[in-house]
Amino acid sequence: MEKTKIRPREIYQRSEEFGLLSSANMLIGIIESDNDNKRRLESIKYLALISDISAEIKEGSFAIFENLLVSSDQVVIKSEAAKALGRIKHEKGLKPLKWILEQNQINDQIKLTALKAIKEIRFHEPEVELFIHELDDSFKPIRDFVSVQLLSLSPNKLVDLLLDSLKNRKLSNYHKMESIKLLANKLSSINNIRRKKPEILTNLIFYKKALLSAIIHILSKDDTELMNSAFIILKLLEKEIETDLIRLLLVDDILVKKNATILIGKLKLKNAVDLLLTNLDDIDNEVRFASIESLSEIGDKSVVPELLNILDIEDLDADLDMSLYIADAIKKIYLSNKDASYDCLYSCLNRQNNTIRESVAFILGEIGNDEFVNHLVDLLNVKNVDIQKSTIIALGKIGSVAPLDNLIKILEDRNSYWLIKKVTVDAIFSIFQNNWLRAKGDEKVIRGILKKNLAILVSYLGSTAEENYKVKLSLIKLLETYGNEQSLSELLKLVNDFHRVVRIHASNAIKRIQKRLELENN
Repeated sequence: MEKTKIRPREIYQRSEEFGLLSSANMLIGIIESDNDNKRRLESIKYLALISDISAEIKEGSFAIFENLLVSSDQVVIKSEAAKALGRIKHEKGLKPLKWILEQNQINDQIKLTALKAIKEIRFHEPEVELFIHELDDSFKPIRDFVSVQLLSLSPNKLVDLLLDSLKNRKLSNYHKMESIKLLANKLSSINNIRRKKPEILTNLIFYKKALLSAIIHILSKDDTELMNSAFIILKLLEKEIETDLIRLLLVDDILVKKNATILIGKLKLKNAVDLLLTNLDDIDNEVRFASIESLSEIGDKSVVPELLNILDIEDLDADLDMSLYIADAIKKIYLSNKDASYDCLYSCLNRQNNTIRESVAFILGEIGNDEFVNHLVDLLNVKNVDIQKSTIIALGKIGSVAPLDNLIKILEDRNSYWLIKKVTVDAIFSIFQNNWLRAKGDEKVIRGILKKNLAILVSYLGSTAEENYKVKLSLIKLLETYGNEQSLSELLKLVNDFHRVVRIHASNAIKRIQKRLELENN
């Protein structure tokens, strides 16, 4: 065929003048004999556009495009040929497009273009199944494309096919993850599914064992999207799967037991509480920790005494992580039960075991109610560093001004350990932060209390020559934020302190106080 020097675009634009058949032949000539790849690519594109107009030309050009897709060794040519097959929408194009997808070493771009072309030609059940098969492709643009196309299907059709794939296909774990996420995405788009799409719910119940098995084996706390997807699906099946899920707490498989425990917590299945408590003695730490977290999510306050008894041990360091998890769980349970009585916590403060007293002080601080202050102040008299430290920190977190006198007393006590003094200053700082804005308003009583204690702290700073430098740093930090003009003279003394870090922080604090006072006076 004789070469033409006319540009492919011009041939297409003048196709009525040249005639469709002649225009097609000129473009085919460029495709088959031209050495310029750019001209060849343009010719493939415009031949597809002309072929879409004429059925006769479509038949001939199909063979051209099929040959290029199968035989060309150039990625750009193969991709453009695949795109052209999609443009002409000839169903015979499905065969070469699907063939190219079956090749072991297919280029990602060619694969993506072939999938797009298939979608243009036809998207019936065989093609949908093909797209589902590609959900675990390593190339993200491919995963994204097939997901979007699958989500365009009707809810009934997509749910049916995804459920069937989970039951009948030997899928990789990653494939199951993507299928579960896609299924949850579709289900969450249906409002009031029980009333509007009861047939979908019936189908989910029919496949509940396959669904539960897939989810249990692929669940990962690190994958938030997967966790949320599993919850969306299983929440719809809560009543139907509750017994099956609880039974999994008795299996020996650690992964299955752990993931079942996590799901029970997310679904707040109260009937599982007794088994969760039993599994606190499991030999596997992950199962134990998951059981504690699930108990906290279920929020049944009746388990608090059992959890407190676990904390009633002689050596907290024997299982510190376990104790911290339990303390956090008790806090969450109380936060989800605002009207609950705290008597069982108060009673623990009177036990002889210092470990549980320290843990309960921590819990009270985390809950943060003002009503705990008096109970915690009583605990300050216990001569145990760990208890004192946890109690002081708790008072700081609660943020009430009521215990300030008690905290100042600890600070001024020469026998107080330096760490206790530092924690005390930090707690006082937290109390100032919690109340400072109130003090600047109409709260005259609060303002008077803070002003009085600020003067005490300034005076104490002037007598800290022999104090541990970390205590000095905490005092400087407090005064830097809340100090007044009287603070400057005491901070100035620390500019010559033995410790360089104290000198630096004192100098910086002086500058910031001066700047703040200057702004306030202007």
